[in-house]
Formats: sequence, structure tokens, C-alpha cells
Amino acid sequence: MNLDPEKYQQVYDFISNGEIIMILLLMGFCFAMLIRPYLSRKSLCIVPGIITAAAGVVMYLLTESAGNKAYVIIMLSAFLSIYIFEREKPFQKIFLCAVFISFRYLSSALMAEWGFFSLWLEMNVPFMNASSDPDRLMFGFFISAVFSVILHGIVLWAMVFAFAKVYRHLEELSFRELVLMLIPTLAPLFEAEVFREYIRIYSQGIESGFIKENIPPDFVRFLFYVFSYMAILMIVFLYEKVRKEREENAQKETLMNEMSQMRQTIEQTMQMYDQIRMLRHDISNHMMTMERLADRGRHLEAREYMTRLKEEYSAGVDGIRCGNPVIDTILSSKRDMAVKQGFDFKCDFTFPGQPVIDVFDLSVLLNNALDNALRGVSGSRRWISISSISREEFFTIIIKNSFEGEDPEYDADGLPLSTKNDEGHGLGLKMIRHIALSYNGEMEFVRKDGEIELRVLLHNKDNSQ
Repeated sequence: MNLDPEKYQQVYDFISNGEIIMILLLMGFCFAMLIRPYLSRKSLCIVPGIITAAAGVVMYLLTESAGNKAYVIIMLSAFLSIYIFEREKPFQKIFLCAVFISFRYLSSALMAEWGFFSLWLEMNVPFMNASSDPDRLMFGFFISAVFSVILHGIVLWAMVFAFAKVYRHLEELSFRELVLMLIPTLAPLFEAEVFREYIRIYSQGIESGFIKENIPPDFVRFLFYVFSYMAILMIVFLYEKVRKEREENAQKETLMNEMSQMRQTIEQTMQMYDQIRMLRHDISNHMMTMERLADRGRHLEAREYMTRLKEEYSAGVDGIRCGNPVIDTILSSKRDMAVKQGFDFKCDFTFPGQPVIDVFDLSVLLNNALDNALRGVSGSRRWISISSISREEFFTIIIKNSFEGEDPEYDADGLPLSTKNDEGHGLGLKMIRHIALSYNGEMEFVRKDGEIELRVLLHNKDNSQ
């Protein structure tokens, strides 16, 4: 029987290269699925997936000489392919690319161990290598390659799927968080260089005849890859848990502050009305006193008495009147704070005639919005203004403050980012947006010439569809 070794070598190379190309295509698909939940425009995940697969094909030709450089180049290609189209949250994108490259290596390493085990079976189990027919051997190699591609895709997709279940943080990472997450994520890539050197030395031993057997499977290496993956998931899980606890504590603290402000507002309102009741109770006595002074011709003393009474009355009732005593107290309190800091405070706010919003929700909204305005005032002439527009079941609140400086940065939700502690925008803005959404409304920030405007639209729940 005449055999054509060159023909079988070509078939072998075709199957081997086809196997690698299919795995790289699966790699691009899995990368697209990994980053999709974290992109503002979900459809953009297709482009990075294609570019990552293409970069993998190119680096496949350079793997033997490139070493870990292949993974670095693929990671850079993946990051740039995302960053070009969507530049928000770059630290999170870096982390996701590092995670995927690590998963890509771990899945390949697990499949390599499976390949070593399969080869060991063929060499040591008699019936596994009984046939010497080259056509049958080549067909078996083809089936093995197909099975390898399928298994490789399942392993990599399972890694990505489990990661997506654990990592649900959609906001940007701080630099410290990025460093903390990258250390365990990139650790397997350092092991890759060690294992690559091990393969090189072992292969040289086989070629020189010093080593008689092929590379044996190693259960310890298999466990190392599994535990490396579990370590990444555990770090992400712990990070998510700490982040949620931190947010819950911050929300509890914010709620306690809101309750404290409400108690203070209620106490101030009660004090104001107590003063008004006392003045009303004594008004008849004051009127009788002024009448007696006038009857006796002591007009100067009567005028002085009236002036002092007017001052006392003004001190008790001088404040903003919008149609609700609780909101009156809040607006008056914020006005007094602005005046003490040298700000002009203009108020054209009217409480809606229809019950568009609950007084407690409106109190929380105004407290947070006006506190943000007080902190954000800047410029040579510093001022704050608040106004409202009421149209049937719609109610709009407009708060403006003077601002001079660089334009603030905004996150994907349109909220301005704060520079405080690298934590993004504060919980106050989140609460404002949450209240707006609960009333089927919305909030937005607008930067104009010399001012920043916060506009909150609310819609009556009872009349919403």
C-alpha cells in the first residue's frame, strides 16, 4: 500500500489550523458576551469581539516567539477596540479585558491538560491505539479536534457566564479598586510563562532522547487552573459584597440625615407657628395699649411701641411662603444659609395645588438639591435661584446656581461626577433621580453660560397610566 505522507501532513495541518481558528472565533464571541452587559450601547460588543478574534489569529502565528506578549497584545487590542467607540469607564474596561485574557489562558490550559490526558490514554491503553490505518487515524484526529473545539467553547463560555453572575457592578472602578482586582486576575499569566518554559525544556529532552515519554497529564496543574479561576471569582464576589455593604451603609446614613433634617424642619415649623399663636393671643392686649397711648396724646410712644411690635412679629413670621408650612421652613432655612455665606437667594417656588408629590418626598428632594447648589456655587457674583412650574398633573422644579470653571464630567446616566474620594456622584443625586423616577418623571443637568441648572420633572402618580 502506497502512502503519501505529504498528503496526510497537509490534512493534519488543515485540521490543526482549523481547530485553532474555530477556537479563536469562539474566543471573540465569548469576549463580546462578556463585555455586553457593561456597555451603554449593547450592540457595540460585536466590534470588539471581531477585533479580538482577528488579533488572536494574527498572534497565533507568533505564539512560539511572542510568549506572554501575545496575551498583552490581544488585551490591548480588546481594550482599544472598546475604548474607541465608548470612552466611559476606562478602568472597568481595562479590568474586563484582563479578566477575559486570563479566562482565555485558563481555558486553554485546562484543554491542554485534557490533551495530555488523551495522549496518555492513546499511548497506554491498547485498544485506544489498535488501528494503524492512516485514514482511520486521521478521521479520529478530526473527531478529536471537533470535540476539542466544542469543549473549549463550553469551558470558556461557562467561565464568562459565571463571572457575569457574580460581577454586576456597572459603574466605574477607582484606581485603587482596579489595582486590587488586577493582581489576582493577572496572576495566572505569570504561571503561563513558567509552564511554557517547562514545555520547552521537556520538548528538548524528547528531541535529544534524554526523555522517552511524552508530557504526562498532571492533576495538580489541573487543580491549579481551577483554583486560579475560583480565586478570581472569589475576589470579585468579595468586592461586590463589600461594595453593596458600603452603599447600604451610605444609604442608611443618608436616610438618617434626611430624617434628622425632617425632624429639624418640623421643629422649626412648630416653633414658628407657636410664635404666631402667641402673637395672635397677645394682639388684643397690644392693640389696647396703643389705643390708650393714642387717647392720652402720647403719639410718639405709640409709634415706638408699634415699631417694636412690628419687629417682633416680623421675626416670628418673616419667611418664604410657598403654600406649605414644611416646605416654607426648608426654603427659609436654605435661604438663611445662603445669606450667611454671602449668596443671593431668589425664590419663585409655589407648592402645587394638586397633590403631585408627597411632602416628605419633596422635602428630601429639595434638601438634597439645594445642598448641592450651595456647595456648587462659584463665580464673582454668587447666587442661587429656585422656581417651579405647575401644569395640571405635571410639576417641574428648576434650581440654578452660578458656576464658573471647567465643565463637570458626567457619567453614563447623565449625572455629574464628583471628585470626592473617587466615588462618583453622591447618593443625594441618586435619591433625587430615584424620587423623580418614582413619580414617572426625570431629572437632568444643563450647563449654561455662567450657571448650572437642575431640572426635575414630576408627574402625578394618581393620573399616570
